Amino acid sequence: MSVASPRLLAPALLLAASSLLAQSPATPASKPAAKPAAQIVATDLIVTDANGDRVTDLQASDFTVLDNGTPRKILAFQTPNVARPATAKPTPPDAVDIVLDNVNTPDIRIAYIRQCAEDFLRANGGKLNTPVSIYHFDGKGLVLAAGPSTDGNQLYQQLHGTPGAERPYLKIEGFYNYTDRLQASLNAIGAFLGHEATLPGHKLVLWIGRGWPLMMNTQSFADRKQEQTFFTTLTALVSASRHARVTLYSLESARTADERTVEWESYAMYLKPVTDPMHTPVGSFSVQVLSLDTGGVAFSFSGKTDLATTIARAAADANKSYFLAFASPLDGKPDQYHSLKITVDRPGLTVRTRTGFYSGQ
Repeated sequence: MSVASPRLLAPALLLAASSLLAQSPATPASKPAAKPAAQIVATDLIVTDANGDRVTDLQASDFTVLDNGTPRKILAFQTPNVARPATAKPTPPDAVDIVLDNVNTPDIRIAYIRQCAEDFLRANGGKLNTPVSIYHFDGKGLVLAAGPSTDGNQLYQQLHGTPGAERPYLKIEGFYNYTDRLQASLNAIGAFLGHEATLPGHKLVLWIGRGWPLMMNTQSFADRKQEQTFFTTLTALVSASRHARVTLYSLESARTADERTVEWESYAMYLKPVTDPMHTPVGSFSVQVLSLDTGGVAFSFSGKTDLATTIARAAADANKSYFLAFASPLDGKPDQYHSLKITVDRPGLTVRTRTGFYSGQ
């Protein structure tokens, strides 16, 4: 990748941030609202045992919430849908949204990921445990191709009858191609999170493709204004995913080991939480990092399973997540990063949830 100034990125990131922040109602200027002493933080979480199986029989008393290392009292708690008795108050089932990324995926792989999505829909006789929707990500953003429905055979017919979307950017890779694709990706996820926030319940978003450009080796050219723009965009994305109750999963689209990309694996360089507004690596906006930030999984190519099986693994989390909320005292300054760790008082169990949140958002 060639090294160039990230000034070209600033409009892209600003667009993504502004589209998210604009969704928050403005406070009337005539009468400033009293500042609350704390904010309510809610999160969804998955608990697994040593074998990776989901554990759904826990109670609130089994969990400990650590906000920046400080225990917080659980104010609201909800068990997974699959563990709730029939007499309990009904809640919306988890939704699974599958995104076929035509923007960042080479042409040779687009047909493959589409075929694997169709194979997933037709497995088990087409019986799905929760509503599923299929989206194409192309030059128009995220376009609904099929669903929502729990009838996999019906979804297959809808998807199979939809023309495959073409990759809307130049096939020649380079800096300008990368910035265009990153801008489109950020705008698409920003708009989609705004849409998902209007819908009830927990949503699993499975983003399938090669991954968004990491824009490595560009950060050193950013000035203070651009760095602040990057930080504002990142905090907006992290907060919007939490408010929308979206858990993001990223799935590598390689068919063989030869199709693996070094850049996909490089997301591990950007897993450190961003706490300094003047230092926000562009790689922090990768779909893999955002997936882990939301409590999801970045599924790299393993060679042991095909993509259809990986889709099924991710979708199996549906209706097996807990929901809890707690109060976090507000900091003196906004947008302070808070690490979030939730543990279970039972040996051998692991909790997967959001890695943190920003105060005041």
